[in-house]
Amino acid sequence: MASADNRPSERARPTDDEILQQLGAAVLLCWDELPFEAQGQILTQANDIIGLTPIPGARNEIVGLLSRHARARAQAGIGAIAKAAE
Repeated sequence: MASADNRPSERARPTDDEILQQLGAAVLLCWDELPFEAQGQILTQANDIIGLTPIPGARNEIVGLLSRHARARAQAGIGAIAKAAE
């Protein structure tokens, strides 16, 4: 998009952390569609990422997040079904 003086508007390049946050959210949204082997590999790799300080119990925290997300989606689906039935 061009500004009033016809120069393209500049948007700051996203940080690596922002890109990783987007990627993580995308993985979370399609987790149930991933093959079991891929899920296991992601969980294993999360405990061994060079350059990042290990998070104690990362695998358990990730599984907990996935479970909370699945419950929230299920509850949202139940709410949507109830509203559609009204």
